[in-house]
Amino acid sequence: MKGSKVSSKGQITLPIEARKHLNIQPGVRVRFVLEEDCIRIVPVENGIEALRGTIQVSEPQDFKVVRHQAMKELANERNTHH
Repeated sequence: MKGSKVSSKGQITLPIEARKHLNIQPGVRVRFVLEEDCIRIVPVENGIEALRGTIQVSEPQDFKVVRHQAMKELANERNTHH
């Protein structure tokens, strides 16, 4: 798959193959998931289900605690973009 060059603003263009494969249309929000040595780009859908996989866990977690953490991170992300 074709690569992209990072602009001075940190922006990239997703190759059309990736947009088609993930059905990413203009205006669709994506989440960047940092992993060991790469970044996954995941389309974001509405609801708590969209947060699945964004929090790394090493053992079973209390859903209420995890949900609270995810909502807090999402609120912080929204605040930094306004």
